[in-house]
Amino acid sequence: MFPITTETNVACYLCGENGTIIYRNCVDHLFGAPGEWSFRKCTAINCGHIWLDPRPHVDDIGKAYQNYYTHDANDTRLTGWLKILRTVLHRFSLLGLHRERQRYKRMYLDDIVHGSLLEVGCGNGKRLNRLRNLGWKVTGQEIDPVAYEFVTHNLGILVHLGALESLNISEQYDVILMSHVIEHVHDPAALLASCFRLLKQDGLIVLLTPNVDSYGHRKFRAGWRGLEPPRHLHLFTSKTLTRLMQKSGFQCQKSWTTPITAFGIGQNSFVPTDSVTKQQQSITYRDIFRGFWFQLFARIAFVLNKQSGEECVLIARKQRIDTELK
Repeated sequence: MFPITTETNVACYLCGENGTIIYRNCVDHLFGAPGEWSFRKCTAINCGHIWLDPRPHVDDIGKAYQNYYTHDANDTRLTGWLKILRTVLHRFSLLGLHRERQRYKRMYLDDIVHGSLLEVGCGNGKRLNRLRNLGWKVTGQEIDPVAYEFVTHNLGILVHLGALESLNISEQYDVILMSHVIEHVHDPAALLASCFRLLKQDGLIVLLTPNVDSYGHRKFRAGWRGLEPPRHLHLFTSKTLTRLMQKSGFQCQKSWTTPITAFGIGQNSFVPTDSVTKQQQSITYRDIFRGFWFQLFARIAFVLNKQSGEECVLIARKQRIDTELK
C-alpha cells in the first residue's frame, strides 16, 4: 500500500490553542493503514480536545479505509466457537444493561414519533435496516463506494453517495443520525452545518462518538480502541462535543456517556507494553475474555463516574427561527 500524504495540524480545532503531543508512533493495528501517527491534547485549561497530528490529507484519506469494516455486515475475524463464546460472554456481561442496550440499538429514539431519518455515514446499513423495521422512513449517506453498493444492493435502502456537504439534497429530515462519524472528518463544523441545513425546523440530531474521558482510555492509553489512527482525526468529551454543537447552531437537549460498547473496546484494545503485530488479523480467546472482564470493570467505573462511559451520546435540536432571533 502506498504511503498516505499528511498535513500538520498543531492548533486545537475548538479553541485555537496549541497542543502538546501525548502519544507518538501509533500504528493502525486494526485495518493495516500505513504510517505512524501522533496525537495532541489542547493545553487550554477549559478545553482538553485531542486530535491527530500529522493527519492524512483530505485528498488521501481514502487510503486509510481500504480494509475498513463497513465493507461487510459481519466481522469476518470471528468464526466458529469463538463467535459463540463471544456472544455468550457478551450477553452475560450486559446483564443489568438490557434497557440501555435496547435504547442504544435504537439510537435513543424510543419516544420520538416515527418520520423521515437520514444516517450520515451509514456504513453497512445494519442500523438503518433495524430502524426501518421499526417504522422509520430511512435514507443513508456514505462516501465509501463499497459500503454504498452493499447497502443499496443487499438491503434495498436509498443511499446518497458522496460527501454530505457536496450533495444537493432538497429533502429535509425529522432526524439525522451520526454514529462514530464526526471523529472521522477534517472539519466537523462544516459537516454539522450541512446537517443543520438538512433538518426540518425542530428536527433532532443524535450523535455517538468515542469518549476520551472514558475508563478505557485511562486504562489502555495509546492502545485504546477509540483512538483508531489514522481515521479518528478529532476526539471529544461530552463537554467539548456540546461546545462544538452549540457553536454550530444546535440547541443541546441531552448529553451523557454510555458503557454499553465496553466489551468491544476491551477486546480490541491493548496495554502499550503488550506484544502486538502491526495488524491484528484474527480475534483470539484471550481477546474475548479481555473484553468480558473489561466490560464488567467498566460498568463498575461507570457507577462511580457517569462520565467514564466509552462513548459520548448527544441529542440536539435545530432551533426554531424565533428562538434564534432572541
